[in-house]
Amino acid sequence: MKRGLLFSGVVAAAIGLAMGGGAARAGDASDYYPKRVWGSFENGQMNTSLLVFRDLNRNGVYDMGDRPMSRAAVELDKPNGSTVMRLTNAGGFANFRMSVSQRDFEVVDPGHYAFRVVPPPGYSVTTGNAWQESDYVVSPGSPGDMIATRTTHPVGLAADLTISGAAAGSRVSLTGPDGVASAAKVGPDGRFSTPVTPGEWLVDFSAGGATGRRHVVVGAAPVVLSAFSGKPAEAPLPVAHVVGFDDLMTSPGVFEVPSGYGGLNWYNLVAMHQRFTDGPGYVNTTMSGEFIAYNSSGHPAQVFSDKPFDFTGAYFGAGWDDAEGETLILKAWRGDEPAYEDHLTLSANGLVYFAADYRRITRLEIRTQHYWQAAIDDFAYRTGP
Repeated sequence: MKRGLLFSGVVAAAIGLAMGGGAARAGDASDYYPKRVWGSFENGQMNTSLLVFRDLNRNGVYDMGDRPMSRAAVELDKPNGSTVMRLTNAGGFANFRMSVSQRDFEVVDPGHYAFRVVPPPGYSVTTGNAWQESDYVVSPGSPGDMIATRTTHPVGLAADLTISGAAAGSRVSLTGPDGVASAAKVGPDGRFSTPVTPGEWLVDFSAGGATGRRHVVVGAAPVVLSAFSGKPAEAPLPVAHVVGFDDLMTSPGVFEVPSGYGGLNWYNLVAMHQRFTDGPGYVNTTMSGEFIAYNSSGHPAQVFSDKPFDFTGAYFGAGWDDAEGETLILKAWRGDEPAYEDHLTLSANGLVYFAADYRRITRLEIRTQHYWQAAIDDFAYRTGP
């Protein structure tokens, strides 16, 4: 009985609303699914964009394996003679806002516009299209009421490749993939830097009666060698490993690297998705997968083991643009005895590969001089059987 009374009341209320004065009539499909009236101004906005990418294989084509380049400068020359600049975001896009009605945006008037990519120091354009032009015309009904008659094409950047290092008091020669040897100029500060091409290189050191040779594979990044000590090198351990920190996480975020990962112990190193923060250096340092590591809160981190291991090398960069030029300090010990120490300069614009070749160490310290975060990827090492 109560259900019937309740149902009747609802029906009566509905009838009363339908018949009452001023009540809205039921809608039809045209009310609920209105068609757009084309030709009127939208008074909205959209982006006109240009993509900058890291051309890792240096072939001048945006293809599989290439990665976005964050913090690359892109200029837009406007019809009125002014120029505005935008830095690319984590996806590699420089975005310029476009709208006919919103006059404080970057693209508001029809006319001829030109884009120019300005590479960071130590980078060159591989795609031959650093300068691109297009005409923009009014198009009522489009999201910003304006369109480009020609869209931009991706612009590839690649690092200028070098092999550098510290070799005070030494003579240094390099032999490239073509078999040609040349002497490197060692400066007054004891450092050298030589332009190179991708491939396998031999670097020979000599100081007094001491000699040394390093085998170096140059790929997508400049290579920094550990300092030549003049001491005989220990035999390399046989089992090679590379950890990229991608197998630690399944979702964007941060995760403390646990001891035991890869058979080593880790302290104060955090794994993170490259886009979890706005730091451009995390994107620009990533070489494999989507995750990198960094020294937590910019404070010293350590990798250690009871059993000796060889630190082969890793990719390093500065996580944040405010840390441009930060100094990375790497120290290694065998037990309590200091064994190695190297300093290298970091950039948020791009990475370097530090070819450490630290042998039979038990502890590695990763420190930044001013306590900024160093981004790390593809940490390579060797262990015993």
